[in-house]
This record gives sequence, C-alpha cells and structure tokens, in this order.
Amino acid sequence: MSGGKNLTASLPTLGVGLGYRSELRAGIFAHRDQIDFLEIITDNYLSTPEAIIALEELCASFPVIPHGVDLSIGSCMPLEPSYLRGIKRISDLTKSPYYSEHLCLTRVPGKDIGHLAPLWFTEELLEHLISRVLTLQDALEKPLILENVTYMLEIPHSSLDQATFFQEIVSATGCGVLLDVTNAFINAANHHFDAEHFLRQMPLSHLVQVHLAGGYWRGDWLVDGHSELVSPEIFSLFQTLASLCPIKNVIFEHDAHFPSMDDLLHQMAYARRILQSSQRLRPEGIGFKEA
Repeated sequence: MSGGKNLTASLPTLGVGLGYRSELRAGIFAHRDQIDFLEIITDNYLSTPEAIIALEELCASFPVIPHGVDLSIGSCMPLEPSYLRGIKRISDLTKSPYYSEHLCLTRVPGKDIGHLAPLWFTEELLEHLISRVLTLQDALEKPLILENVTYMLEIPHSSLDQATFFQEIVSATGCGVLLDVTNAFINAANHHFDAEHFLRQMPLSHLVQVHLAGGYWRGDWLVDGHSELVSPEIFSLFQTLASLCPIKNVIFEHDAHFPSMDDLLHQMAYARRILQSSQRLRPEGIGFKEA
C-alpha cells in the first residue's frame, strides 16, 4: 500500500467495544448485545492451536480487531519474518479492516526491553519509520494504525515533537492513528503540557480508533495501570476530542482490578452518549464482516 492517500478514510465505524481479556469472557458473552466489537492482543494468539480456536470463537460472535504489542516498529533491526507471518495470519483470520500497533520500540539488538519505550523523534528515525510502515501495510494488505504511548522520560535532543512526528508518518504512508486519550492525559499530567493542545496537533483526519482506560497516582506520578475505571477528567478530554473530529471506534482497556461488568457497560454507554451528542457516531456503522 503506497503512501500519500488517506488509507483510513473508508474504514468502517464499529462503535464502542472492549479489550478482550479472559477475566472478562463470561461477562462479554453474557452482554454481547451491548458490546459492538472486541480488540484482542495479537501476541496472545501466536503460539498454540488452542489460542487460534479461542480466537475463532470470538470472531464467530463479534467483530474483532487485532492489536499488537511487540512489533517494535521503532527498532533499527530488520522486521522478523516469522513474526510478520504470525500477525498476518491473525489479521487475516479476524478479517479486520485494519491492524494496530504502538509507535514505540520494545527491543534493541541483543536485548528485549520488556516495555513500550518512547522514540527519539528525529528526521532520521522518521525516514526509517515511514519505510517500515509502508513495508508493513504491504505485508498485511491493510492500513496500519499507530498508537501514542506513555513515557516516563522524554528522549532529549529530539528535532520533532510527537504530534509532528505522527503528522509526517501519516502524510507519507496514508496510515492511521489510534489515539489513546488516557495516554495523552497521563503524559500531559506527568510532563506538564496541555493535553487538549496535543490532541489538536495530532493528524485527526486519520483518526480511526480511541483507547480509554483508568490510571492511578503513585505519589505525584500518574501511572497507566489499566486498573481503574475511566476518570471524569479523562472522559472530559475524550469529549473534547469528539468535538474536534469524527470518532469511528472506541475501546475500553482493563488489565487488572477488573470492575463489575455493570460498571464497564455503564462507562461504555456514557462514551456512546458523548459520541452521539457530538453527532460523530454514524448510525449505520456496526460490523464489517460482510464488506
């Protein structure tokens, strides 16, 4: 898939869904009529036939979007062919209209970092990333959607800011943005910048999906724990984003201290009301398998 054209413009609206975790399985299937789609962690389904069977069961009941965590797109090392084949297999199995990953690195030569590490926003790395995104979109045969991550430190001597870096990548490749509103809020709180200004600087014409999650304070540091319900302040930032641009797809993420299903569904319903009040959620847009 060549760059230039916005590859995300015709992607479907799925609605408001959940990041699938096994702890939520019973509640998800009991309330499938209130969950528009699921997002799965690709890397959980790469190793065993049993995992594939479990994924097929999800796909039989929901639209499913695969979300990667270990591509390490920002690394200088060549992309691992076996890993690419694995994520292509999962992407094809789900029949997803796009594939998402984090704009970060998780490994360097000889070392697995074990964390979504921030990038050095330079012209040299930008050129490298553009080439990687084009390669991935050709391999996957669908648009790639890149997510902003949280960071404990800002890499010094970057020549570009994060939003400009995103702008340049999507302009050159046609890829999309997965805007994690919680990550933007957390970074703004920890590094003392204006989260709303950051949203306005992002390439919102390429926005495909949003993540919402809850964090917690550790002293004076806000942690992206995916362990709490979404706070009113994060919902307020989400509402600001909804006023700025169409939002096709929203996923709530939870990885620890799982709340009741009623609480999750209540938050999902609130997100829908925000989208509807902003007249951004297209009424025809649930599902994509028939396309």
